[in-house]
Parts: sequence; structure tokens; C-alpha cells
Amino acid sequence: MEEGRIISESYIKCLQSDDDDTQHEEIDISALPIPIASSPSASAMKLLSHSYTCAPLSKSVLLSLNSLLVNRDGGLFDNLPWSTWSVDPDMKERDAANNVVDSKYALGKRVAYQRFMGKDWQGRSISLTNMAKRLRYMLEADEESKKDSGSDDNMMLSLSQRLLELEITEATMFMAECEKNLAIANASEKDDQYEVEQLEKARARLQLAETSLGELGGTTTDNQSKSQSFILSILDKLSEQENPPPYRGAIGYPAKLDSKKEMFEDSVLPYSSPYELLNEIISEQLNSEVIGCVLEQCSLLEGNLVVGGSLLLKRKGVERTTTLAGETVSYSDDDDDYGNEGVLPRSMYVVECFSDEAIGFAMTSRLPILVQREIYERAATKDVELDVMQASKVRNETKSAESFSYLNRIPVIRLFDDIADLTTQVEGERVLSKSQSRFIRIPLTTNPSPFDGPNQVPQSSAASNSPVFSTFNPVASLDEFDTLSDDDKVRLLLKLESFKGALPRPRAVTSDPTLLDNMLVPLIDESVRRQYQIRDAERRGDFKEANALREEISPRQRALEEAQAAREAGLEERALQLEEEAELYKALRADVTQDEGSYSRFLDRDDWYERETKARIKRLDKKKFGSLLDGIDLP
Repeated sequence: MEEGRIISESYIKCLQSDDDDTQHEEIDISALPIPIASSPSASAMKLLSHSYTCAPLSKSVLLSLNSLLVNRDGGLFDNLPWSTWSVDPDMKERDAANNVVDSKYALGKRVAYQRFMGKDWQGRSISLTNMAKRLRYMLEADEESKKDSGSDDNMMLSLSQRLLELEITEATMFMAECEKNLAIANASEKDDQYEVEQLEKARARLQLAETSLGELGGTTTDNQSKSQSFILSILDKLSEQENPPPYRGAIGYPAKLDSKKEMFEDSVLPYSSPYELLNEIISEQLNSEVIGCVLEQCSLLEGNLVVGGSLLLKRKGVERTTTLAGETVSYSDDDDDYGNEGVLPRSMYVVECFSDEAIGFAMTSRLPILVQREIYERAATKDVELDVMQASKVRNETKSAESFSYLNRIPVIRLFDDIADLTTQVEGERVLSKSQSRFIRIPLTTNPSPFDGPNQVPQSSAASNSPVFSTFNPVASLDEFDTLSDDDKVRLLLKLESFKGALPRPRAVTSDPTLLDNMLVPLIDESVRRQYQIRDAERRGDFKEANALREEISPRQRALEEAQAAREAGLEERALQLEEEAELYKALRADVTQDEGSYSRFLDRDDWYERETKARIKRLDKKKFGSLLDGIDLP
């Protein structure tokens, strides 16, 4: 806390100083080095530098930075609850039975991505309603300035006529579409009540636009006040929205109406970094706020200290208004889920992200960064020197001709010790000493070569002639599975080619100890999985399910269980025969980790052919072939 107070006071003193030549002493503190994976480090530094400086950015610059945030696999953008928390007050993302559509068909993430790509930018919309709104704002500004603007009235009159002509064109096209839908409904003998209502609305819209255009055509600018009031009334009609969007960029809704401030001020330099735009999207589209940014341990590998980030989302209430005693009162409705089942106000959601994303979001949103106590107490802190002069240079960058790259925008931190003392170890490498476990390691982004299983082709260089199914089967029995530690289970998951998901964090495993088992069991040997499921059902007292699982055991598993029983009874020869039979069934299967019938049986080998082949090999006399079969391992 004392070091944080010193840093804060020094920065305030530096930033409040008007003398560019003022010298500031460096600050000696202890720092917590957090490494970033080499592949995204450049992109992370760019985003962090703009989050630190908080300088407004133009649209072209911001769009180039947005792609660095949204195109990062497994990062903050991917992990936000777009499909379940995007507000849907009109229940548009429901099927015919009013059930919520599957998450892969939800449009929330697509809307957010399009916002980052520039859709529905503040004050830049060319929709008819926003163009009418812009003209109205311009007329209001002209009326407030009280200038002689006869020529301006002619311009506004001409623009209003053009807008009405566009409205007539759109209304005509909408009416033609309604007539087509009505004809289709009549031909298929369906209920056409909705199509009839839509057609009536289209006709009323067209009639209103034609009437307004006719009245506007007979208007002159001789009576300035009457002309302006008539134009304003027409513009108000054009800017009306029957079904306004719940948030900016929502699919299936018209463009959001911009306020005067958004249209003339915020449209130029509204954001300082992609994190600021993301914060706005979270507030509008998810109706939520970020109440905490956390750095936590994110590796389950023993002795590996890896830092990841997390954001804590809190759902906001639905703002409503009512009239009490003649006064309008605003309040928050805490019982409305805003179209998201089970997501009520004050609901919480933990969004896992990379450490640099949590830091960048915290700097942009002016939120404190909370560090897990275990990390700070266990990690190897370093004595460093913080150069506050760099903050002054960045502050005066816009005043001088000097321009800094993104690497020079963040104040420099100099190590007192040799830089070689910093660890360069990657997550997953074995811990050789206790001191190595104190260093924060570089996090993994993909399955690296250290986790490629034995007799496996590395994923980065997999050949086209690789087998359809993996032959890596690390767990041979239930007893072997029970001896696995969390570290062993994580390493097995990283070795398995069939594992495509993301590993949980220690926080999630602590709250649910069976989480790793649930991820690993579907990927191991079918016989071991069946034994695990039977034991689990018996422990839960569900003997009906346990008996059903026993009836569905495969011939291979039955042979293995009989072999074990024979060995326990002292029948070693019978046990060997049964184990050989189990190996035969294993050789028949294309993938022993999957249940029988879960894939096409044509991928398996034929039983009769395999038995005849083994019998033929047993009858084979190698002596007749001399040295021809040397080195060949026959089954």
C-alpha cells in the first residue's frame, strides 16, 4: 500500500506540472513481472499503450486496433456471454415454441463484432431517420443563432423534399414486399392476418409521405416561421421509429437515432482505445457493468505459476419511469430479465481473459487491478526503478513534434538486477527447483511440442497420412486412472489430439473437483470409461443406471473383467487367453476411446478376417524364411 501511495503521488506531481523541463526523481519499488506469450505480445503492447495514454483516436486508427482485440482466440472478446446476456426485449431470438435458440444461432457476438468493424458508428449513420434528425438539429441551431437565413431555408426545404422522395421510394418497396408475402400466404393457405396488417401499415406510410410531399411542394419561404415549423413537423414524422433498437447495431431493427451530442461531437473522436468501445458495448448490449478486474493463477500444472486475467460482470436493472403525484420518477426494475432467461439484475458472471487484457481494460475504465494473494506472496518480486519522466514526455507528445511508438508510450521500468534473472520458462516445462516455482511463466496459447503424446505426430506438423483416429491410449485401467493427480490429468488432456476445449482454471476446479474428470473421461479407453461410470452411478445410489451400463458393456470389456476374475482365482492360463481375446477386440476397433456404435462400423476391421490372420501367423515357421523376417514384429 505504501508503494502504491508513492507511485500515485509521483504521477500526480508529474502530470500536474506545467514545466516540461522539471526534473523528477525515479521511484524505487518492487514490481511483479508478468510475461506475455511471444506471438500476441506486440498486439498486446499496442492495446496497452493506447489504454495508458487515453488519447482520443480517429475512426480509421481505432478500426485497425479493434481487430487486434476481437481476433485473439480464447481472449476477452470470445469469452464474454454474448449469446446469453445480449438483451432481447422483443424475444426475437426464440423459435416457434418460444424456446431460446441454440447459442450458435444467437446474433449477439455477430452484432458486437460488427460494431468493432465500424457498424452504426455514432453520428455516421445514413439511414433516413438519422438524416431527418440531422436536418432537424441543423434547423434548431439556425433558429437559435437568429441569423437571416433565407437561403438556408431554401436549402432545408430542398433537402426535406429529397428525404420525402426517399421515404416514398422505401414505402413503395416495403408495400411491394408485403404484397408478395400476402400472396405467398394465400397460396399456401396459411393465416394471413399478419401480412394484411403489414400491408395496411405500408399503405398508410406511403400515403403519409405523398401527402407531406404535396403540402411541402406548395410551401414558400415568405413566411419564415411558418415554413420552418412545417419542415420541422415533417422531419419529426420521418425520424419516428415504431420499434427502436434495444442497443446500437442490433440486427432486425432500424439504426439507432443519434442524439445531438453523438451526431456533432462524439462522431469525431469518441474512443481512446478498443477497450473503451468494448466497455460501451457491455453497458448497452449486455446491460451490464464491469465491477472488478482480477489477476489470478490460471495453470493447474504443478509448480507452474501462470497469471491470467478475469473481469467480473454485474447485470444492471431495467430503467423505467412512472408518474407519481404529477411528477415523473425513474426507477430500476429488478424483476425484468430483459429477454434473457435466468439473467436477472445483480447477476454475476466471471469472464476469463489474458492478463494484459484485464490490465488494459482496468486502465481504460479507471478500475483497480486486484491480484490474487497467492500470486503476490509466492511470486518472485524484483527491485526496479520506475521512470516517471516518461509520463511527462507522453503527456506533452501532442504539444511537440515528437511522436512516440507504442513501445515508448508506457513509462520505462529498469531492473536493478541482471535481466537474465527473469524467467523465460514456458508453462508446462518441468519444475527443477523450488526457486523456479516462484517465477511467473509464459502462458501457453496452443498445445506445444512438449505435450505431444508418445508415438504421436506433433499437431504443428501433422502429415496428411495420419490415422483417422488417434492410437494414443494412456489410461489402461480404472486403478491407473484413480492414481492420476490433477497435474497428470492436465498433461494427458494436452497430449490427446481429441481434446479441443480450454482447460479450466484452479478457481473452477476448486469449486467443482470433478471438472477435470468430466473432461478426461469421454476421451479415455471405452472399457475404463464404462467402469468409471458404473462406479459413479453406484456411489450416487443409482443402481438402475449402473445395471443398464453393465448390460451395455462391450465384448472387450467383458473379456478384461473375466481375465481379472480368472487371475484372482489362480487360473493364470485362462487369464492369458482372455487377455489375448481382449487384445483382439482392441485391434478390431478403429478408436477404442469411443463407444461401440458411436461411429460407422465400416471403419472397424472384420472379426473373421482378423482371427484367420492371427491363426495363419501362428502357423508360420520363420525358419523357412531365413533372415527375411528379421526385425519384423509379427502379432
